[in-house]
Amino acid sequence: MSSIQEVAKKAGVGVGTVSRVINDSGYVSEKTRKKVEEVIEELNYKPNELARNLFRNRTNIVAVITPAIGNPYYATLYSEVEKRLRKYGYKTMLCNTIGEATNEEAYLEMLERNMVDGIITGTHTLDYSSYKKIKGPIVGFDTPKLNDDILIVTVDHEKGGILAAKALIESGCKEVLQFTDATTKNYPFIKRHKAFAKEIKKAGLICREYKPKMDNFEEKFIQENIEEAFSMYPNVDGVFATDTHALLYMKKALSMGKRVPQDLKVVAYDGTFILNTVYPSPSAIVQPIDKLAKVAVDSLHAIINGEKVDRKTKVLDIEFRQGMTTN
Repeated sequence: MSSIQEVAKKAGVGVGTVSRVINDSGYVSEKTRKKVEEVIEELNYKPNELARNLFRNRTNIVAVITPAIGNPYYATLYSEVEKRLRKYGYKTMLCNTIGEATNEEAYLEMLERNMVDGIITGTHTLDYSSYKKIKGPIVGFDTPKLNDDILIVTVDHEKGGILAAKALIESGCKEVLQFTDATTKNYPFIKRHKAFAKEIKKAGLICREYKPKMDNFEEKFIQENIEEAFSMYPNVDGVFATDTHALLYMKKALSMGKRVPQDLKVVAYDGTFILNTVYPSPSAIVQPIDKLAKVAVDSLHAIINGEKVDRKTKVLDIEFRQGMTTN
């Protein structure tokens, strides 16, 4: 493997000049720069990444904190995040935190110790106070405003709840059920539950709610939720839930002889790829996952580079996609 000294010798320049070309720092004439780059390519020289990062005070690593990588929404979102980070030259360090708040705290400490350049978080576990004392580039997905320096990226959940309610109302439902989140904290996505219930009650329909005892994204736990909800509310003719809950509820209903959409209408929330794997394909409130990833990564990259970024919460639009489970 060629060394930086060999590159400098063959290019007829000093080691410092080669370093400035590699790190794009300091003045180097265009003629000299071109010569050095030609020699680097000729010798197939690979700069020491660790040394470069130390020089630039960078790691080129972004920590991504997710509550459940196995969930279709988070799996799709963080796949898009990783692709976008790669375009900027970052490597992704993934932290799956559900039930493991200590893991999340360790990643925040890494940011404080300059072991990662920034953090993108969808936290569901750690106490807000841990974020309030952090100074460093952080972008949150659907989190509360953890501190004034942290930029939050979310969608218009209130609109999502209203669109879902209207779809079930217009489909002729009389008694609907929505699966809510276990958290009582002020997460942006809670707005959809409130907006949905308000719209349903305003139309004179019965609105049932099932709230799990804890946030758990495992299929076994969700299946237990479904079974309990069925026994609690046997006369439901409309359901609003996230993709996985919606599909498992629909599966249970079909196994009990109910017809979809004749006896049961379904509106899913998130609109991920798994909805296309079943029949009938559910109607859904679709989050713009690719745009969420782009806005979050672009904003974090700008903050890392010291650019002035408006830290006001960014709210993206959301839409209803007609499927086969509503009229």
